[in-house]
Amino acid sequence: MDLTFGQELNTEQIQQLSLTPEMIQSLKILRLGGEGLLEYIFDAIEENPVLEVNEEDLADRQMVAAVENDSEAEAPDPYSDFDDGSIDELENGSEWYNYYDNPAIYDGDDRYGDYSYDSDYRDLYEYESTAEESLVEHLNGQLEIAEAPFLVKAVADYIIQTLDDNGYMTLTVSDIEKELSVKRETVEEGLALVQSFDPAGVGCADLSECLELQLKSIGKWDGSYAYILENHTVDIARNRLHRIARAMGLKLSEIQRRAEVLRSLEPKPGNGFSAPEKLRYIIPDVKVKKIEGEYKVFINRASSPRLSIREEYHDMMDRENDREVRSFLSGHMGSAGQLIRALKQRDETILRVTEEIVRRQKDFFERGPAGLKRMTMKELADAIGVHESTVSRTANDKYLLCAQGVYELRYFFTGAVIFGDSGMTSESIKVMISKMIDSENRAHPMSDRSIAEAIHITGVKVSRRTVAKYREELGIPASSIRRRAE
Repeated sequence: MDLTFGQELNTEQIQQLSLTPEMIQSLKILRLGGEGLLEYIFDAIEENPVLEVNEEDLADRQMVAAVENDSEAEAPDPYSDFDDGSIDELENGSEWYNYYDNPAIYDGDDRYGDYSYDSDYRDLYEYESTAEESLVEHLNGQLEIAEAPFLVKAVADYIIQTLDDNGYMTLTVSDIEKELSVKRETVEEGLALVQSFDPAGVGCADLSECLELQLKSIGKWDGSYAYILENHTVDIARNRLHRIARAMGLKLSEIQRRAEVLRSLEPKPGNGFSAPEKLRYIIPDVKVKKIEGEYKVFINRASSPRLSIREEYHDMMDRENDREVRSFLSGHMGSAGQLIRALKQRDETILRVTEEIVRRQKDFFERGPAGLKRMTMKELADAIGVHESTVSRTANDKYLLCAQGVYELRYFFTGAVIFGDSGMTSESIKVMISKMIDSENRAHPMSDRSIAEAIHITGVKVSRRTVAKYREELGIPASSIRRRAE
């Protein structure tokens, strides 16, 4: 038998799904929860000057941030921040700018600690801290080993104690001079000592000084940055780079490089150190409201603000002849459009998933947890024609507000065994058990067996052992203990 081996080339067509950068971005954005999405959006805006925020959405977010940072504040109306269900073109703005205009609003644990620093200078102002170490402790550790006159160190210690959680001054030099009854020169020396400490920017009076101190610490401070911080801080924050370029007589690309350096800085030097716990509010991604007998689903714009491309850049693109400028605008407008489409798709997917949840779990929205029925992600995915992984990403870290309270979307998915043909889940059975025990005769409390028999009357078959298990999970003692308690 003659066997001949050889090589030959053949061509064939194969259909294969390839993940494009736009698809990867859409999948990532879909998985992000409200806080993660805001951080992603604000980072994108800082890198892309053609994007802007819807001012009403930004105002909603500022109101939420203010409440988060003030435990005495009244909680915002949960029904006031939601869209009417339509998906408009999306917009956004720079939180760096919000902090510049309203530093008091952003006192909490927000998004300023994740800026990426220039790798050439990272080691100059990167620092380590444990979750237990406060900013005051971190600065006092440096003060102990600092070489300075006793009185200067005493003033520095006083300044450290009066800094806010972000590392900003709460008193002026004149205030400290009067309170400590020391010379102004001594106060200034104490302040200079604090400002020499790590993290760079600590001990500043405002954002401009904070950025100046950080630029000096990395050897970047020069006249151009001084001019920008004095005259164009708002333009930098709002990405109006062309205005700065015209005012300074520099190329747009040169202003862009300076803007990137400024945005790599940390507007909250105290970020990353422990601070007193503050009351946090979960900001729902969607709301379910009953209107004229029908349940409607709405998107929360405080969690998913709308973005758009600045009109001024559209106009500039139409009239600009400079090849470099047109290339700059074209690239940024393309990536902006990609982000806007991804955010729109995210909102549409969340709406579709939530609407199907409401349709299948109507008893829950009518009666509460007792009405929760068995539902898997695969069942819902098949119903709306998407992959199960899409539903999983949608349910991840997303919250729903309804008349029953605030619930994570994952709450509505349960693969628990259903009891008979009733469709009731373990959660529903637990609610029944809890209600029966709450209304029992304390002199003669119900046994697990009697509870099981009472549930069986409703058409749901459940064993005594199952009742005992669920009762223990609810933290309810056995009937003998309940009787003694009475």
